[in-house]
Formats: sequence, C-alpha cells, structure tokens
Amino acid sequence: MPNTTVPSSMIPGRFNSYLIGGNACNAFALGAIGSTDDFFLLGAEPREESSYPLLTGNILDAEGKVLFRLVRNVLEVNARQCSKLVVDRGYEIHDAAGGLILKVSTEYQRLTGAPTETFVTTIAGKFYDKAGRAVFEASSGGADEKVGSGVKAVFGLSGFGAFGHVSGMTETEIDIAKAVLQSGGANHRVLTGPISGQTIELDRVALWDVQLTNCTINVRSSNVSFIGTKTAFHNCEINFFDGAAVLKNLISHVLRDGKSG
Repeated sequence: MPNTTVPSSMIPGRFNSYLIGGNACNAFALGAIGSTDDFFLLGAEPREESSYPLLTGNILDAEGKVLFRLVRNVLEVNARQCSKLVVDRGYEIHDAAGGLILKVSTEYQRLTGAPTETFVTTIAGKFYDKAGRAVFEASSGGADEKVGSGVKAVFGLSGFGAFGHVSGMTETEIDIAKAVLQSGGANHRVLTGPISGQTIELDRVALWDVQLTNCTINVRSSNVSFIGTKTAFHNCEINFFDGAAVLKNLISHVLRDGKSG
C-alpha cells in the first residue's frame, strides 16, 4: 500500500503514551471515527496513572468485513467469534481460526528525551478498510510503522484541545475525534443528520448536528457528547433512567431552544 511516515510532532502522555512509528503521543485517532462498517482505531489517554491503555476501534478483515468492535479494550460487537486473551503486559485478539488480529503491549520505560519513565503502549496488527485495502500496518511502535496514504488521522491532543498533527480530516471530523478521545473512547457512536420515528439509545454517543423527529429517546447515562450547534429534538418522547441526571437539564435546554451549544 502507499505509505506515509508517522509525524514526529506528537504530544507524549503524562502517564501513558502510545508509540506509533517510533514517536510517542498521548492520544491518536485513525480512519472513519464512529463508523459501524469501516475501519477506525483510536487510543485515548487514561485520566489517571494506569498501565492500561484505552483503545476503541472497528476492525475489519482483508475482505472488508467487520471482525469486531473494541470499546475501551472490551469486545462489544463480535459476530465473527473472535477471542481476547490476556497475556503478559497486555492482551491479544484472535480470529475464530486462531490467527492474531491485534496485539497490545504496555511496558514501563523511559522514552527518548523524557525526564522520567512512563507507561508506553505499542500495537501490532494489519488493518483494512471496508474496500479491503490495507490502511495501517502496526509493528509494535517501530520506526518503519506506516499509515496508509490518504488515511484520516490525528496525533497528540494538547490540554488546550488542539492536535499536534492532523492529516486529511475536516474541521468537523477533528471535532468528532476530539469529543470521542475526551470521553476516553466511551462515546464512540456518532449520530448525525435527520432521524425520524426511531428508538434512540442515548448512551456512549456523540451527537453531531442531529435532527431527531418523532423519536423515542432513552437517556441511560451522561456519556453523551454534543458536536456542532444544530442538534435538535422535535416532538420526541424522552425517557430518563438512573445515571442520566446530569443530562436532564441540558436536554431540556435543547428542547426549549431547538439546538445544542
């Protein structure tokens, strides 16, 4: 596949860094973030000192078919019977035939130029998009590690909400990446556009200028991100469950004013 070198202008993490292409960053996102049928992979920075990374992604095989969806290291969609094995310093995910799909390893070490040791996470695997094209070949953080040409990517998220490097993403896609990463990868489902007459589970979701009309909306937690200024609820039945109190006032504001923001 055509390759691009991973940029060196990345932002290392305070407690945990991802080593990609020989360069350290506190967070990254690749591909079509939030897609249910295309490749994406992101690594968020743990909020506290931890040896466990926060990886979320939609992983496909060489034929472009979804193998599994990983949410904060947990297999949540697994129609192809993949298995997750805990191994020394990390975990592996294998397909139904036992083939290795993803290997995640975390070690305590000192990065080049860093004043102290930190947890460093590396990834190994070959990843494909829905057209069956290889888009990322990960080799445990080696300098030869490449991201496919044209693959949308961001690396390193500063405390001011800016990325150290952006490749191929629009401003909206950058905002989506930021929202999902700031949720630690929890709010990985992205809803946008007009949606009518459906039951919507408002949990671990990012709402991007979505217009919900005549929907039943079940709010089950406060794990919701708002992106843009045009999200609105029209003639919707909204049910709040335990754990959603933080969102109740915000959604009331959306209903009153017809938008979020």
